[in-house]
Amino acid sequence: MLNFLYTPVSWVLLQWHHLFNAVGLDKNGGLNWTLSIVFLVITARLLLFRLFIKQVKYQRHMQTMQPEIQKLRKKYKDDRAEMQRQMMALQQEQGFNPLSGCLPMFLQFPIFIALYHVLRHLSNSVLLCHQPSYDGKLLTLYTFTRNETCGAAQAKLFGAPLAGRLTDTADQVNVLGGERGVMIGVILVLVLISAGATFTTQLLVRAGNPTQAEGTAATVQKLMLYLIPLGTLGSGLFFPLGVLLYWFTSNTWTMAQQLYINKYHPHEGLTAAPAGELGKTLAPKPGQRPQRARPGTTSLTKEPVEPSEDAPATPARNAPRPGQRPQRQANKRPPAKRPTQAKKRR
Repeated sequence: MLNFLYTPVSWVLLQWHHLFNAVGLDKNGGLNWTLSIVFLVITARLLLFRLFIKQVKYQRHMQTMQPEIQKLRKKYKDDRAEMQRQMMALQQEQGFNPLSGCLPMFLQFPIFIALYHVLRHLSNSVLLCHQPSYDGKLLTLYTFTRNETCGAAQAKLFGAPLAGRLTDTADQVNVLGGERGVMIGVILVLVLISAGATFTTQLLVRAGNPTQAEGTAATVQKLMLYLIPLGTLGSGLFFPLGVLLYWFTSNTWTMAQQLYINKYHPHEGLTAAPAGELGKTLAPKPGQRPQRARPGTTSLTKEPVEPSEDAPATPARNAPRPGQRPQRQANKRPPAKRPTQAKKRR
């Protein structure tokens, strides 16, 4: 029913397999099929990289809108219908598209489901590979040939079959050409590294945010910091080694991608100069004599300041302050008053 998903994923996987055959790797070797799965992941993630950038912008846009959203929630807390209408109006006004933030995650699900189905098909085809007289179509599904199906079904990574699972019995693992103890060790190492990459990615996402979440959002982020790596550890119980290899490569890619975003596309709030940096650049160097500001200049710039027409006139230095008696200049007494005519008659 989902052949339209299984066939393209199998075709990309086989193209990488043919390329590694051309460079000299054993066509039935585990290294060849392991690299084919790894480069299948890299192909998918490269195609989704631009959408991931849009997802980052979506998350940052969502953070900048939080104050307005909180105001709407507080204002229309008793009218949820009106609150939804106001939020949609705000999103349209800001040109906000929630689908762009979820699209990369949704587009990875079909690849994951298709690869899981193809690997389970290869695992179930092992018994048919040991029947030379079998001429059915089960060994030639999804653009695979009979030799490619049987070679991938018995491919191993460090002695563990790629089609094997942790819940398989020892007999099932032996049919796939491996040993159960070796397969358990390889799967545990792989899921531990995957969980570590997921935990590191969560820390990098938190480090890239200029503001820390508060209240319920902070609690959710703290839970996700530990629940997602624990979910990765739990996946080792249910999925084949080939799917875990896909997961390991995808988580490692996500961690490197987040490092790239934090370094080359930091949040705009993190690019502003920290407080005090401007004052440090204007402070005099050790041993340097302080420079006095000239009349008509400021202490920060040496360019003369042109007085504005609207600015009030600057009072002269010797002008008396309001309420102050005018000061006489030294050795300059006011001239004696001339005697009036009445004093002369006396």
